[in-house]
Amino acid sequence: MKVYRFLQNNPTFSLIFVIVSVCLCVILFSVFLYFKLENDKKLTNSAIELNRITNSIRAGLVHFSLNDTCSILYASKGFFELLGYTKKEAREENKFSIIDFVHSKDRDSFWLRIQDIEEDAFSFEVRLLKKDGNVIYVLISGNCVTSKDGNQSVSAVFVDITEQKRMQEMLRMDRERYRIASEISHDVLFEYYVDIDKMVFTDKYLELYGRYPVIANYVKECYGRKDYVHPDDYGIYLEFCRMLSSGSELVDAEFRFKDRHNNYIWCQLIGKTMYNEENKPIRVIGKMVNIDYQKRELDSLEYKATRDPLTGVYNREVTIKKIEKYINGNKNGKHVLMFIDFDDFKKVNDNHGHLLGDKVLTHVIKSIKGVFTEGEIIGRIGGDEFVVFMGNIEDDEAALHKAKALIEALSTAYVDGYCHISISGSVGIASYPQDGLHYEQLIQCADRALYYVKNRGKNNYMFYNPAI
Repeated sequence: MKVYRFLQNNPTFSLIFVIVSVCLCVILFSVFLYFKLENDKKLTNSAIELNRITNSIRAGLVHFSLNDTCSILYASKGFFELLGYTKKEAREENKFSIIDFVHSKDRDSFWLRIQDIEEDAFSFEVRLLKKDGNVIYVLISGNCVTSKDGNQSVSAVFVDITEQKRMQEMLRMDRERYRIASEISHDVLFEYYVDIDKMVFTDKYLELYGRYPVIANYVKECYGRKDYVHPDDYGIYLEFCRMLSSGSELVDAEFRFKDRHNNYIWCQLIGKTMYNEENKPIRVIGKMVNIDYQKRELDSLEYKATRDPLTGVYNREVTIKKIEKYINGNKNGKHVLMFIDFDDFKKVNDNHGHLLGDKVLTHVIKSIKGVFTEGEIIGRIGGDEFVVFMGNIEDDEAALHKAKALIEALSTAYVDGYCHISISGSVGIASYPQDGLHYEQLIQCADRALYYVKNRGKNNYMFYNPAI
């Protein structure tokens, strides 16, 4: 009351008070309007962003009852677009239940799944039928809600996962193709995990090689598998293990490996290394192929191409090439070439026939092979003329010992029933480098020494000497 009287008695102050009050109201209203517009703008942007995300993931929101009809209480626009409908089109086709959109083959399982839904969150896959008749796979995720009146309903998001399912199926088909190809071809597929040093073969490995297909510490404990690899190929196997762990882009090796019957068979292991974003090797994927038949066929063809068909020693062409190659690779060593000729072998052919003569020749060659090791070259360069080349001998005494043993092997007899044929041979010997630097020079010197032996009674040996 006092304030009112004061304002009546002071009209100027009253006018100022009114003006200030109006200004404050205008300012407050302006601030309120500004914040409201900003909030509406944020809500609009959020709605646009949410709509963009929803459209990008091809999903829809559905709220449906859990009664016998599973009637749809609410469905977003995105749900209908997922199936190629508009809300109006769905109503016109009397699709008021969520089950109306479920593929006929999935309806029973869908009904059982939703009956088991509790109030906790759930997630499962189902097929839906689109308006155009195509089928899509969706992942349903949501939860169950019980209202105050006891009615239950489900709120769920339907996400289209058709593309992911298609890719999964393609991957499954690829694995199945690899499995079938492996079974048909007897190939064994493998994956080697570089970081944990673990090798995983397919089950075919157990069937063919009789060992468990999952091997931990494969490279670290490679020495423990020494008994499974042929001794001559063990170094190749160790190199294969090194390539696996080192991240070599391409891994390729051939070695003999024991199968389930403990027989050595030729295997080829081929692998390709996969790398991560930092270019570090993470996995090697490849296959183990049984190439035993091809290897043996190749060895057989090579044997036939390089060997004399009657005696099994090297033929003339291969003998010369091998001797020249050995000399070129060991020019600082001391080598010996022995030229062998059977004494009076023509009489054997004339008196007993060439068929028996071949048997005699084969018999004597077996004796000669027993004198020399596998690394020494034995070759047939003529009808009854043979060459033996010994590389890197220790001294003349070693060559002399071999020459005596050779003469003893040549001095033999062939017995076939009542047939008894005595055999002997003469040997001319030339040494590298003093008698020659190449095969032709060595064989000429050895031939002269052989001629000298023949003129001196045969059945003996002679080292070449310029004096003869």
